[in-house]
Amino acid sequence: METAKGMRLHIAIFGKTNSGKSTLMNLLTGQEVSMVSDAPGTTTDPVYKNMELDGIGPVTFIDTAGFLDDTTLGKQRMERTRKVIDEIDCAILLEGVDGEFLERIYKKNIPTLSLRYPFPEKERILNELKILLKEKKKAPGLLDGLDIGEGHFLLVMPQDESAPAGRLILPQVQTMREILDRGYTATISTLETMDASLRHLQKAPDWIITDSQVFPEVYEKKPKDSKITSFSILFARAKGDEEIMIEGARHLMGLGENARILMSEACTHAPKEEDIGRVKIPRMLRKKLGDNITIDFSRGIQFPEDISDYDVVVMCGSCMFQRPVVQSRIEKAREAGVHITNYGMVIAAAKGILDKIDF
Repeated sequence: METAKGMRLHIAIFGKTNSGKSTLMNLLTGQEVSMVSDAPGTTTDPVYKNMELDGIGPVTFIDTAGFLDDTTLGKQRMERTRKVIDEIDCAILLEGVDGEFLERIYKKNIPTLSLRYPFPEKERILNELKILLKEKKKAPGLLDGLDIGEGHFLLVMPQDESAPAGRLILPQVQTMREILDRGYTATISTLETMDASLRHLQKAPDWIITDSQVFPEVYEKKPKDSKITSFSILFARAKGDEEIMIEGARHLMGLGENARILMSEACTHAPKEEDIGRVKIPRMLRKKLGDNITIDFSRGIQFPEDISDYDVVVMCGSCMFQRPVVQSRIEKAREAGVHITNYGMVIAAAKGILDKIDF
């Protein structure tokens, strides 16, 4: 199973047209991933290529459209290239990167490697990237900062009509993997089998991690000595800022029926009948705040340039997003004076148990 996009370090190549971006992309990946031509504007949309980088792990290289593109679609290509900055952990800068674009990279404290054509040997470039990425602060793990206790977890994972057939969803998989990697133990149940699972244990689990949509039911069933959180909240801690998102959820609960809310989902799957972001949370919010609230939606990497008209942005757990994307959206909300939160926080707040969750 390939490493998820959200767990890969992303490295983008920037430069003016015909500065060798596609040539470098092909050199680094050892494949003809990007088309190489003397004609300017060969690369239109960003080209992504996954690979394993020895000493670093799974990475994604991104070849972008070049600057100084005077073609008809040049402006649109440049806008898409600018958005790539919000996705990356490291930037390779070729000829022609300066001005406002360079300022944005430095403002985000993105490590940079400057190269010019003809390029050094592949191994030399990769070694320099390894040094840059090793110096970059490692993203927090899902369980970092938790008072683990003896390290036994009960994972409550509903398997309703919104659950994918034949597999578990990514937040559940990633959480289980981290539990295993850290040498802890886990018991897995659905809401219906939670009581039986607890009876089989010799002592109460240290932590119960649940799907957000059954927060209230799980809270009612949990042993008093067990701490409780959700998969979505674990991701808020690891990729976002839990304090900002807690504040955002509380602010949302104080709004009225004139509220304007943006639901922002990382996945681009076709929503199902009882989709949590498209159906369940909007229904919950209309019941809580009033039927006349305005709810808009964004999906995937697409995100409105101007969010100042919204009161709150509600993100999903963002398991498909790398940490820089989430951090960028939090910063964008802060600059616009807009509150931001996520699914798990909103459900807990709407059900009146936000203050009872262990963070």
